[in-house]
Amino acid sequence: MMELRTMKILFFSVITTVYLLSFFVVPPIWEDADQYLIRYDKFKKEVTEKIFGDPLTNTDAYIINTYYYPKSKSLGENALAMVLLMNRNTMRDITKYKMQLVATNGTGESVTVTPRILKEAYANCAYINIITHSNVIENMKKLEIVNGETRMEIPFRSPRVTAPAPFIICISPQFVAEQWQIFVAHAHIAHYFGGHLHLYITSMLESYFNLVKEYEKLGYVTADFWMRYKFPNSTLDSPEPNSNVEWRNQAGAHTDCLLQYKEVASFISFVDLDDVLVPRGFDSYFDEFSNLFYFHPNILTFQYPKREIMLHNKPNIQNINLVEQFSHSWFGTYEDTGKIVARPVDLDSMWIHRSFYVPDKKFRVVDHNFLLHMQRPVDTNGQDPITYEMRSFQIYKHLKLNESVLEPVQRELEALLNSTHFKEVAAKLPTHAYYFPIMFRCYFEKYYKSLDNTCPNGEGCLIPQRSDFPCIHSDADYKSGPSMNPITFHFHENARWSKDIGCYT
Repeated sequence: MMELRTMKILFFSVITTVYLLSFFVVPPIWEDADQYLIRYDKFKKEVTEKIFGDPLTNTDAYIINTYYYPKSKSLGENALAMVLLMNRNTMRDITKYKMQLVATNGTGESVTVTPRILKEAYANCAYINIITHSNVIENMKKLEIVNGETRMEIPFRSPRVTAPAPFIICISPQFVAEQWQIFVAHAHIAHYFGGHLHLYITSMLESYFNLVKEYEKLGYVTADFWMRYKFPNSTLDSPEPNSNVEWRNQAGAHTDCLLQYKEVASFISFVDLDDVLVPRGFDSYFDEFSNLFYFHPNILTFQYPKREIMLHNKPNIQNINLVEQFSHSWFGTYEDTGKIVARPVDLDSMWIHRSFYVPDKKFRVVDHNFLLHMQRPVDTNGQDPITYEMRSFQIYKHLKLNESVLEPVQRELEALLNSTHFKEVAAKLPTHAYYFPIMFRCYFEKYYKSLDNTCPNGEGCLIPQRSDFPCIHSDADYKSGPSMNPITFHFHENARWSKDIGCYT
């Protein structure tokens, strides 16, 4: 039997021989040494990732927005917060990545910081929502990411200094959006009870977009850009970002909205457009939420469950009756996972349904109210546009809203409809659903039906383009920074609305 010492010597000799042959003997005598090294590097990369989890090649990241707070109640003085999309395979634990930032003030003084990194992601996607927090220098005028001798300047902006309402409702990004009836209902209900919609838009029917802009003028909504991700100069073999991010990076939009209103809103929520909340037992959102936090002082986030309500779309805005739509007893037979309400000072980041940095003992599901989920309205012709995976509805009299609650909201809508200009804008809205059943079918087949471990998103859906349904799409100037190790950073400037891109996710 071979002694252990002899076995160790033999093993070390074999490893050393293989190493010397691989790097110093074979390449010079092999006619195609470059191809040999390429194949060897690929093999080395695959083995390392398999065993250790850290790749040996560079990755890409996209900087969505960066905010500078001279004074923050929760983040401290001269605080910096950045929302990014990063490749989770950059290292085994992406939160351990040591980003180097250099902040410079107006007199040339600078500080170098390594920010704290938070990860708000759940699905098995290559790109994940990342948030960084740090404190830099007073009167910062310039911000750079530094890697050795390589520097890249990062654009930054100030958070909002006022809030249009005490309660900000952050809406998930809209894409190929056409359900204007749901927007009208949500905008009026939210406005009446003291809320304001912050609506992220990737693409939307032009007539619907024009309606949103009219509501923006009236102070009901803020329309904001939500970009597709583009890497003008990506690293080798980099995954396509839009196909490899969870639900179009809703978590990134929610976090961006949080950071915009962090210092000025009393309360904030993160919902889909078809999730509307009506206060129960209180005259306003502010009163209901204040009551919750008063009686549960140790809770940071309250989650309102969702329950689907039967809804019939109307072909024109003059026919919309909010009392008829919501003061009835037909509801879905079960509740879905809800969305949260929080005080923005209590959160530093956000996922889709909650923040992973709020412990369970500080998280509470509300039992006195719920979100009205307007997911699948019956179309204007009386037909259900979704004829598969039908939901079961029953009469639940105890859930019915009192008609008197929504009557003043309906009067506000009717008063708005007296405007001649508003009527002209509304007259161009589509009278039936076209894209909604297409997108729902794609999501159903790609994700809800299969329930596999792939990355859930809307990429790959077949979206027919129609000249009679033109879309407005977000656009910008996309930039790539210099190549850095291990991450090359990308960002955009000059965000704008475009009529030339089409209706895409």
